[in-house]
Amino acid sequence: MDKNKKIIRDLGTWFGLGDLPKAPGTFGTLGGIPVFILLSYIRRFFPNNMVYNSFYFMFLITFFAVAVYVCDICERDIFKKKDPQNVVIDEVLGYLTTLFLINPVGASKNIIAIALAFVIFRFFDITKLGPIDKSQNFPHGVGVVLDDFLAGIIGNFLLVCIWTIFF
Repeated sequence: MDKNKKIIRDLGTWFGLGDLPKAPGTFGTLGGIPVFILLSYIRRFFPNNMVYNSFYFMFLITFFAVAVYVCDICERDIFKKKDPQNVVIDEVLGYLTTLFLINPVGASKNIIAIALAFVIFRFFDITKLGPIDKSQNFPHGVGVVLDDFLAGIIGNFLLVCIWTIFF
């Protein structure tokens, strides 16, 4: 495998988490936690939540584009099948999307947000309610990513409601 395909494969499997024999989607989702912690750390360098949320939004859009590119190559050239189970970069994106607009302050609230987002995202990712299931039919890596992104958007709405009421 050439160097570029190795990088794409590493990103697609989120550095090997998708290659685990049991529950690769769950482990892929867990792979998003260090990214969220890093983003939470970066937040302290922004003057306010509005500016940080704009940064986070642009990060998600960029991550979406990269994930579509990676998933397309993984489907066509690396795993040679539709929506390979090993590819979990889409789970990372969906999980991080679930956490959008949640700005926990302090370690305990960060842990609560991480845990709630995990449970909520995995529920919508596994059940694929309504339009989430239909979105998988798009070609060229878009369907692989879109279902998790939509699960993340719906999960985000629920998490923001919970966060607003209880935290």
